[in-house]
Amino acid sequence: MIKYSFLLIAILFVSFNYAQKNVNSIKTIDNFLTEEYPKKEPGAVVLIAKKGEIIYEKAFGLSSIKPKRKLKTAMVFQLASMSKQFVSAAILQLVEEGKMALTDSIQKYVPYYPSKKYTITIHHLLAQTSGIPNYFDVDDNEFFLLAQEHTPEKLINYYKDEQLLFEPGTKWAYSNSNYPLLGAALEKVTHLSLKIYLRINIFEPLQMNSTGLWYTKNTKKKKIVTGYNSKKGVLFPAPKMVGSALYAPGGIVSTAKDLFLWNEALKNKKIISKYVVEQLTTEKKTTDGKGTGYGYGFFLRNVQGSKTIQHGGNLFGFTTNGMYLPKEDIYICILSNTKFDRTDEISNYIASILIEKPLKIFTKKEVSSEKLKEYVGIYKLQGDVERVFEIKLFDNQLILSDTKNPEGDAVLTPSKKDEFLLKAISVSFKFFRDTDGRISGYTAKQDKIYTFKKVK
Repeated sequence: MIKYSFLLIAILFVSFNYAQKNVNSIKTIDNFLTEEYPKKEPGAVVLIAKKGEIIYEKAFGLSSIKPKRKLKTAMVFQLASMSKQFVSAAILQLVEEGKMALTDSIQKYVPYYPSKKYTITIHHLLAQTSGIPNYFDVDDNEFFLLAQEHTPEKLINYYKDEQLLFEPGTKWAYSNSNYPLLGAALEKVTHLSLKIYLRINIFEPLQMNSTGLWYTKNTKKKKIVTGYNSKKGVLFPAPKMVGSALYAPGGIVSTAKDLFLWNEALKNKKIISKYVVEQLTTEKKTTDGKGTGYGYGFFLRNVQGSKTIQHGGNLFGFTTNGMYLPKEDIYICILSNTKFDRTDEISNYIASILIEKPLKIFTKKEVSSEKLKEYVGIYKLQGDVERVFEIKLFDNQLILSDTKNPEGDAVLTPSKKDEFLLKAISVSFKFFRDTDGRISGYTAKQDKIYTFKKVK
């Protein structure tokens, strides 16, 4: 009896310590988020779940500045590129049913997309190894296109005559152009619009009642969040958009709670089959056997040694991120209504706190716009290859921009003095200075080291 009592006390003590650690972790996370998203600015909804239970769900900041409206957890956000995982799942459902094959040429379903030098398969499109250039490059003076209704064919016409960047399968390169083709193929096979197919086969069965390919008829106006861009520190609403213009690459809208339901469905393989989940979350390889760090619609990464399955989105006023740690059974979702918010970095930080391997994260105060301005400029690759990048400042963050592909803009995350990380493709940047202490260039390290000199 005495031994039993000691054992019971020991169990209760361990349980108390575990619960206390959870409380402390959530408090640390909440304090950070409260500082990150001020009450009088656009903000974010953050949801954290562990072992299938929501342990944290909170809205920060405003959903609209004029009129002034606070963000609420049940509000609907544009997901941007998080949409791709749903379209990928839909295609895989058709593959599993034998209505389509991963080895099929895209021309089998989309004959108005002209044949190229090499065959492009459904697999190449899903795996982002097609070599098709990215089409979604809309300049400020072309925002009116986003408000125009588009058919899938009209979207594909923007880039159908572009040459491939490489032989399909030999390299990995993220491209929005893959997904209008996949959406058009699905519509050809099912004789349904992508919007209706997703609703019938994914959203309704999972009771994702606030999710759709663009806003549903039942979406109340007061639940729709306004997205914001920033220019020289001044916030302004995102341009008017319609769902058909964003379509399969980025047209889905949802809530944090619905995305939690989606993650649970993937985790438990209910409604979404084991085959579909495994295809979505298994790393694909190039023809030389090199891993791509990508499945179908998901990046496969790690945080502090723990495997993550994740994808984010960034589009004209919204930044999103959903991250799942399968070993720890932790899900983190961040939906923000500002462009280029650091949702990916914050998700990593939250995960690191929950697994008790905390990452260093710079607060907005620590990395001020004044300090970041010295890194802004045009940088040219040294050597025989002609390559130019611009580093610019956007809403207190450094953005790396490929002058030939502005849609590929990515956030540089500070790690140490004069050192930054491009987490999307695991590249580290180290800036160097001249004898007067001014930034004169940087080295970018991935497979090897590339040196860029500041030219403007």
